[in-house]
Amino acid sequence: MVKILLKIVLVLLVTGLLQGCGSLFYWPEAGLRGTPDQLGIDYQPVDLITDNGLKLHGWWFPSRVAEEAKPQGLIYYLHGNAENISTHFMGMTWVTNHGWEVFILDYRGYGLSEGKPSIAGVHHDAYIGLKWALARAKAQQLPLVVLGQSIGGATAVTLVANASKEEQQQINGLVIDSAFSGYRRIAREKLNESWLTWAFQYPLSFTITDRYSPEKHLNKLPEGLPLLVLHSCADEVIPCSHSQRIYNQAAEPKIYLEAQEGRHIAMLSQLKWRKELMAWLEAVKLKY
Repeated sequence: MVKILLKIVLVLLVTGLLQGCGSLFYWPEAGLRGTPDQLGIDYQPVDLITDNGLKLHGWWFPSRVAEEAKPQGLIYYLHGNAENISTHFMGMTWVTNHGWEVFILDYRGYGLSEGKPSIAGVHHDAYIGLKWALARAKAQQLPLVVLGQSIGGATAVTLVANASKEEQQQINGLVIDSAFSGYRRIAREKLNESWLTWAFQYPLSFTITDRYSPEKHLNKLPEGLPLLVLHSCADEVIPCSHSQRIYNQAAEPKIYLEAQEGRHIAMLSQLKWRKELMAWLEAVKLKY
């Protein structure tokens, strides 16, 4: 029985790896559980098209300040690997109460976005969203901050690092919340957690591309870009050692905020850490 179970697990793992690791790293939920207006939150849908013709769906949230007041800035929010924007948007739209706009995009296969996720595909989608955010921020003369959580944080590092010089000049800050430092690294750690797969952690992890891993792109982040890294060491999904690795390899100016309690991507649900983020955003805005 054990041999049969082991064979099934290995077949599933190898199948996922050969399909571009989408089934291992991305757990999309099609459709939407609801929309922000059902909670009385103002928003506008944003539909974008990838280079190969896939439709991507996102939401833009205006700042909740007086209409005559200029927004403080725009946050391009890259969410985590499960579900879709309908379950993630509340994690960041609280900043609209402080005058910031938020744009959140569903990667391919998530929500109303077409296609099937893969590492390369999701990174392309993130870039399509970045171009929209850059255009809006430029038109409104607003500072732009890219903020990613979990796999969205890993994506955000590589996204900003590989943007063109002109695009990088328009990005005013980068926030990484509970991200992993490498695709192979986190795959090995997850394979190591089960007695069924621990012996295969190295051979299987090497079938995963490391091309998009944050630790391989940190040296290409624009000089002088403010970086904020957040992680809880009680995180049950991604160890805080990953964020520590990202922080240690990144250049100044950088700040690392570490909690000792709280589940995965839960830091910004606490008032203490929200205040820290808002103080950091204010400093970014003042330099704009």
